[in-house]
Amino acid sequence: MVSIDGLRASALADATAPIPVLRALAGRGARARSMRPVFPSVTWPCHTTLVTGVTPARHGVLGNHVFDRTRGEIVSHYGDRTDVAVGVETLWDRVHTAGGRVAALCWPKTRGVAAIPDNIPEFYEQDLFERWASPELWRELSARGLPVGCYGAWSTKHATNPMQDWLTLEAARHVVATRPPRLMLVHFLTLDAFQHDYGVASPEARWALAHVDALLGHLLDAFRDAGRFDTTTFVVFGDHGFVDVQTTYHANLILREEGLVDVDADGAISGRRAWAAGNGGAAHVYVLDGAPRTTTDRLRERFGALPGVTVLDRTSFKALGLPEPIEHSAQGDLVLCAEPGYQFTGYPTAEVIAAAPVYRATHGHDPRLPELGAGLALAGPGVRDAVTLEDVSMLDVAPTVARLLGLDLPGAEGRLLADALA
Repeated sequence: MVSIDGLRASALADATAPIPVLRALAGRGARARSMRPVFPSVTWPCHTTLVTGVTPARHGVLGNHVFDRTRGEIVSHYGDRTDVAVGVETLWDRVHTAGGRVAALCWPKTRGVAAIPDNIPEFYEQDLFERWASPELWRELSARGLPVGCYGAWSTKHATNPMQDWLTLEAARHVVATRPPRLMLVHFLTLDAFQHDYGVASPEARWALAHVDALLGHLLDAFRDAGRFDTTTFVVFGDHGFVDVQTTYHANLILREEGLVDVDADGAISGRRAWAAGNGGAAHVYVLDGAPRTTTDRLRERFGALPGVTVLDRTSFKALGLPEPIEHSAQGDLVLCAEPGYQFTGYPTAEVIAAAPVYRATHGHDPRLPELGAGLALAGPGVRDAVTLEDVSMLDVAPTVARLLGLDLPGAEGRLLADALA
């Protein structure tokens, strides 16, 4: 399973896109016209769905960033900065239980997972890499002269994400050459980073697309060199599409204006009676202890008056694949949904905003928007040739991969992509 973060369905369909490797792979197998993400359509909920086949309401990863009422704190799934685990069985659990070996390179939500013996989770801080990456693999990569000590720095800056992806590729090549797993998960980030920074149709994003396509080619070559190419099925996908943005709403600044967030003289949060967790095209809004009884209605009206914003409450959550607040302590009382061209942050002060990156494109919006559709291609043993799949959901990937592995995933909500299977 290869995730090219931010691979849009429209890019995979574009005959002029610089993706000869991916186009050739799709040409000898099946591809989706478009794959619908989950909501919010951001990396951590989407990747968790890709390995579980269930919605965020079931697996519990409700955003890259959330606020957990029970813990009384912000929880960042982003960068695997939390010990909150996936709440349901995963593909790696099933493979491990069946006696198969698993490798995961830069894959979200793999911190501390014992079922993955060759594991470099997706972090942004070097100390987390040093603490949680599989020790044997880490030592082997270092002994080969690979600069694993740069993983954190190269992960943090978008400009150096190509070097991070190169490290991820080299780790994957090493695992394929030394102890090929039954299931391998590889995650490349450059395309996502460059679309955020420069825009969807920018020359930089086009270069990034060509770059990750070349990385995919090197990975496929590693399987050829190991004599495993013809016996391996490759499932390559994006986790969401992208839209360009022109307007940013800093939701917690609005809550400060409403007298619901307090900041001390040093710029630290000193009190919360409400909080917003921004996730690009979506945001959770939490009404907390100490807020007036009318706060939810007041915030529904305040945020609903913003151009390009729809405010959703618990009556809409089930249809979005989200739980009700009473079912999960990290679910917002309200969910803000942006139209294309708009985005949210959770930044609470002007100082934080000034230091933050400026995104020219983002995701997180309603997954039913055509622009948010992700690419999906699969080829190899068990996959039919020259098939185009219609109406594909991200929920469908995990049960299909399980079937290709000769396993099942009983708890999955998605359907088997039977038309793709030989």
